[in-house]
Amino acid sequence: MTSQRVQPVLGKKIANFRCRPIGFKTWLLIIFPAGLLTLFCFTYGALLAGNAFQQHGPALALLRSRGWFALGILLLIVLATYLLFLILRSFQRLEVFSEGIRYRNRLFQQRSYLWSDLFGISTSATRSTLLGKNLRTIPSGRIIPKYGRPIELSNRLEGVPKLIRIIKSNLYPIIWPEMKTGFLQGENLHFGRISLDKNYLSIAKKKIPWNTIKKIWVDSGYLVVEMYRDSKGRVPLSQILNLELLLKVVDWGFQL
Repeated sequence: MTSQRVQPVLGKKIANFRCRPIGFKTWLLIIFPAGLLTLFCFTYGALLAGNAFQQHGPALALLRSRGWFALGILLLIVLATYLLFLILRSFQRLEVFSEGIRYRNRLFQQRSYLWSDLFGISTSATRSTLLGKNLRTIPSGRIIPKYGRPIELSNRLEGVPKLIRIIKSNLYPIIWPEMKTGFLQGENLHFGRISLDKNYLSIAKKKIPWNTIKKIWVDSGYLVVEMYRDSKGRVPLSQILNLELLLKVVDWGFQL
């Protein structure tokens, strides 16, 4: 007999973020053309079958039209599968409460976490360009729980920038005191690909003493670590947890 994890009490609901509905571009550029092509295959196959049946009988009618009918059935299956995927995806949502979050995926599975159940959140932004010009910036994020799979915050969810701000404003005050105490006591703190303590900042397995680091800054989606010997380490922001808290601890590292 297996025991299921008790769902935590999450308190008052703060916000609800749903998946975006099927967009007009998706209907115009994918679903509608695919539907027309499917209809054409069945219609053309039926016309071929009708002409062949009148002139040569059912055997030739089947021979001439079966390729088009097979293609139409294949396209219909693909289109139906794609529509089912979009419909199921539209049921995704992430709810934010005073004491934690609740996530429902497209298979209607729900996962609830208290703020203390989360390691942190990573964020990034992808620039959409055309002929060298920035058209828009697409924000995204990733919530890393202490158990279970990460929760992806893609632009499929409505209001991702607002969602990220709300999560950080609730999560950071919970995890910061323990993080601050741990660093001052000499513990090694982990921020995704970067970890640090009083003596070193580590990128993956490479340890860098604080007195060899010239400065650290954020540039175009990367955290840049510049050393005095004119070398640099670059880490994508998407691989860094709790960036703002990391920068706070970095300031202390320079002062030690």
